[in-house]
Amino acid sequence: MIRVPPHVYRAGLLVLLGALLAGWLAARPTVAAPALQDAASACFVETGYCIGGRIREVWERGGGLLVFGFPITGLQEELVEGQPHLVQWFERARIELHPANPPPYDVLIGRVGAEVLGHEGGLSRAIAATAMPGECWQAAETGISVCGAFLAAWRAGGTDLDGDGLISEAESLALYGLPLTPPRTERLADGQAHVVQWFERARFELHPQIAEDLVLRGLLGRELAPVAVDPPGSARVAPGPPPPPAAPAAVPTRLRIPAIGLDQATVPVGTDASGAFVVPDHEVGWYNGSAAPGQGENIVLWGHVLPFLAAPHLPAPFARLDQLGIGAQVVLYDSLGQPHEYVVTQQLRVAPEQIEYVFHQGRELVTMVSCIGEGIVAGGGIVDYSERLITIAEPR
Repeated sequence: MIRVPPHVYRAGLLVLLGALLAGWLAARPTVAAPALQDAASACFVETGYCIGGRIREVWERGGGLLVFGFPITGLQEELVEGQPHLVQWFERARIELHPANPPPYDVLIGRVGAEVLGHEGGLSRAIAATAMPGECWQAAETGISVCGAFLAAWRAGGTDLDGDGLISEAESLALYGLPLTPPRTERLADGQAHVVQWFERARFELHPQIAEDLVLRGLLGRELAPVAVDPPGSARVAPGPPPPPAAPAAVPTRLRIPAIGLDQATVPVGTDASGAFVVPDHEVGWYNGSAAPGQGENIVLWGHVLPFLAAPHLPAPFARLDQLGIGAQVVLYDSLGQPHEYVVTQQLRVAPEQIEYVFHQGRELVTMVSCIGEGIVAGGGIVDYSERLITIAEPR
């Protein structure tokens, strides 16, 4: 098949606008001195706060920036339901330490949805429900149903209590809690009306102006406006001397996958003037907001699977990526000419809105994003595919 020109294809690899995700993907935490939890910390220049220990573990396993946002306080003691606990606030959530509980329940997600809703009198307000098409699940405890895109988002997220990488209903409950309201239309802080649904620990928001069926988590931590006990960068947040500045990373310049005959230059890409992700015509794109080889984080690559009309003789770089088997060798060369070897460990077919694979993962990976599934045709050519193929390789 011949692919339509790039201005039609637009952001075919990822349905979200680059402007929305650029800050999230670029926010690779820097390794810092041990934090109060006595484990390695990750610090964010965006807010000046760090996370570490069990807080960091739960933050990373539970979805990172997409689910929790940036930290907006350090670890500090607060009263939670009348009892003192060490907590840390994030833009979208509050993570609490409960050391009296056996692991993994020694860390809990705060009931900020219930708190914001209670402050606003949301449970008592008579707001008409907004219908959500699709499959529904009813919570027996509250009698409230979660449907369609909200149900898909609820099931896709969880605290991964057992670390097996699979999300159970109990793990979704631990992250988001039970539904407290049906879907309804509310005017949010951006001044726009959105379909939302409130949960004990989150507010789901539908943002179709960005992408169809896109569900974001509300900024409930920001809305509750916690008072930070310590300023950003204080000793309580990251004790000890600051780490020396890191040497500039050697960026990836070439990708080789011998099993499928791939040997392609990689070029740094970002977003265009409209905020859409740039996908290079014939090379492999390295997202310049993701990690570089050797940095211990997620290296995100993407490329086309169909050739361009203007150059049908040039094969698309990821045309055969779906033929890779587990254990296949992946070699990424950096700008110093050094090879970095990886082995394919996973290939996943996911829905376009399942974007969590391109966020930082807390360890070094190569994540290659391509398209698969049914072709979506418009204007006489394929403009997108129904699924994304996520190929993950780990260091050898």
